[in-house]
Amino acid sequence: MFNRPFWAAVLGLSVSASLAAQASKDAKYKILGTVLAQQAEARVPMPFGKDGFELSDAGVVDKKLDQLIKKNGQAVEPGRMVTISDISFSDDKIEIELDGGGKNKRDWYNNIEVGMGGATTPIDKKDETKAKGSKIVLKFAKKVPAEIKPELLRELLGPVLDFTTHSSVQSAIDNLPPEYQEAVKAREVRIGMDRDTVIMALGRPDNRFTDDDDHGVHQESWLYRGRGTKALFIWFQNDVVIKFEQF
Repeated sequence: MFNRPFWAAVLGLSVSASLAAQASKDAKYKILGTVLAQQAEARVPMPFGKDGFELSDAGVVDKKLDQLIKKNGQAVEPGRMVTISDISFSDDKIEIELDGGGKNKRDWYNNIEVGMGGATTPIDKKDETKAKGSKIVLKFAKKVPAEIKPELLRELLGPVLDFTTHSSVQSAIDNLPPEYQEAVKAREVRIGMDRDTVIMALGRPDNRFTDDDDHGVHQESWLYRGRGTKALFIWFQNDVVIKFEQF
């Protein structure tokens, strides 16, 4: 038999849940429209890998961070500018992808094949796009606040990301020659860059070495570890990049 009080209660709960979900959706849209594509300076080293590393809403960084870097390699070094490339929400966590994330990816056209008479050939035979970034998993003790604001999200990410340096760094990038601007955005080095521009692109090196060449000219070389499976060496002379190689 139809029980009106029972179904009225069910409908009431459904409406309440819908309203709560709508409020949460509004908060998500606000964050996606404000924080997505923002740049920040990394405060800690970050690993490659699809799972990223965890940061609690109390500001505690994953105790396994060093182990993850040893296992998967270092994707981001402290001082490097990173871009928030994706944000996803769950009941008790927010996942923030940096510079495309820490997992190798295949472009959509890698799966397309063309051919005639039953014979097909991939439209593009290139390898996977190599990962350049990392992921932060912001874990909440209970639930993600329904009305979480962009300002609060940036504050919670404060232990690992510094958003205050973005304006000054962006101004410096805008003043670079166009070819260097593109290189910095792509996290790449170019011949002719000075030290400051290399730091904008790659962050601070893991090691620095100084030496004199066969003609007595002073040189400096920088070593970056953890760029995929390779190490990147950059040689400077008179504060300018004259050579770089990956090994």
